[in-house]
Amino acid sequence: MEMQTQRPPCLSGVVVSSSAPVVDDVAVLEQMNTLLAAICEQNNFVYAEALCPREDGCCLVQSSAFHHKDQELSGFQRASSEFVFPLQIGIPGRVWKTREMEWHGNVSALPSTVYLRAELAKQASLRGCVAIPLQEAGADNFFVLVFYSDSELKSQGSADLVLERTRAILTKMQGISSYVIPSPEPQHSGLDGSGPALSKSRSWLKCESALQHVGAKSHTELEDIMKFTRRLDFFKHMAEAQRSRLCQHMHLQRIASGTVLHKSSDLPNQSVWRIVVLGRVSVQVTEQDGNPCYSVWNFESGKTFARSYLELFVNNEGISAHVKAITPCQCLLINIPHEMRHEFKSLTRPLWYEELARYFGMSINEAGEALGMCTSAIKKICRRHGIARWPHRKIASVNKSILALQHRLRELEVAPTQDDCAIASLRSDLLDAVRQRMQCGSSDKSQIPAGEEEEIGEEEEIDLDLMDDMSVSGPTHPHKRRA
Repeated sequence: MEMQTQRPPCLSGVVVSSSAPVVDDVAVLEQMNTLLAAICEQNNFVYAEALCPREDGCCLVQSSAFHHKDQELSGFQRASSEFVFPLQIGIPGRVWKTREMEWHGNVSALPSTVYLRAELAKQASLRGCVAIPLQEAGADNFFVLVFYSDSELKSQGSADLVLERTRAILTKMQGISSYVIPSPEPQHSGLDGSGPALSKSRSWLKCESALQHVGAKSHTELEDIMKFTRRLDFFKHMAEAQRSRLCQHMHLQRIASGTVLHKSSDLPNQSVWRIVVLGRVSVQVTEQDGNPCYSVWNFESGKTFARSYLELFVNNEGISAHVKAITPCQCLLINIPHEMRHEFKSLTRPLWYEELARYFGMSINEAGEALGMCTSAIKKICRRHGIARWPHRKIASVNKSILALQHRLRELEVAPTQDDCAIASLRSDLLDAVRQRMQCGSSDKSQIPAGEEEEIGEEEEIDLDLMDDMSVSGPTHPHKRRA
């Protein structure tokens, strides 16, 4: 039995952008630059960027339109140019999906699962953020404009004022007068006959009927339940006997829209898991100081969720998170039997990339001990996430560079005569180093810090494929995170 994974919701954006943006009209981009500068001037923003869909339409990338008041922020722009944002990933991806403005009081204090570039924003001293969607009327061209201030944004009223000023400036821009702030994307319940095939299959109808039976399941009912679960990722890598035991402790739960199922303030509970069959469940995050509640990740048909995932969206006392049913839902409720809980934690608990990434700063053996699993299980999870090598040594190398740059920067800042050019250069180098550290979990060789590829080999960085060839096949034994 081996650990099952779900594709990462947020850090999947830490990849090199290798494809051009779909909007390449020079005149439009020049006008977009003018628009960004005008909005920054009216609202005291220090940095602004315009993102648009990539050629293949699968994610947002940086366009050539950006504006910064301080040349030192060019380092943030350069580091940001290598990030992509799939639908719903990060602030740009969420605005792309919802077609609604999003704002945050202090993005540098957010977890990376909410704001992917939090570490970069902290180094660049960026705080308040407002993101606005922009779409060409009658066409598919789309932009997400993101504005940053060097002070915290205090209220919804401040963000609304930015939105109104953007509308007013747009009406005066001749080259992009066809662009408008779109209406929000309508929410579909999935219960109107347009839901996914999972809830319409014959195997589900039989499973649903079996689950409605109260008491011990008959052999036929258990078979009907197990037949349906074979198509679920949660059970994909599970042996028949273990899957059978969990199916015996499975129930059908109908959940009303608006029901809160888990809160980050709840006690940790690894024994209760839910799989969405029909409807939509969302992780929602609320910040202090009056920020709105934002849906940062959705679980739809076939997806698994539990209270433990909320820990990935909370990094300080000023942020709270909860799991809420956005539409009426039907879920499979799985209670892990007491006698299986240690085994489930060790080998089968669904693991996100972010959970694994918290341990990248450790050796793979130390990570195994911390996670409570063997290194073979970790290797298999890494492969599913495209991680060819355990990145501990790469991260250690980049951390040394970061510490050296920070030390040198402090020396220059307290020197009797300051060298502004040298300070700006060091800050830019520091942003590049932080970006490299964020990308250490990627399988893309272009993301290995410059000059480090040979050093990693010399230090015998653990090659997961080589380890797998050397490992002995057979049952694994429990023995292992940075975002």
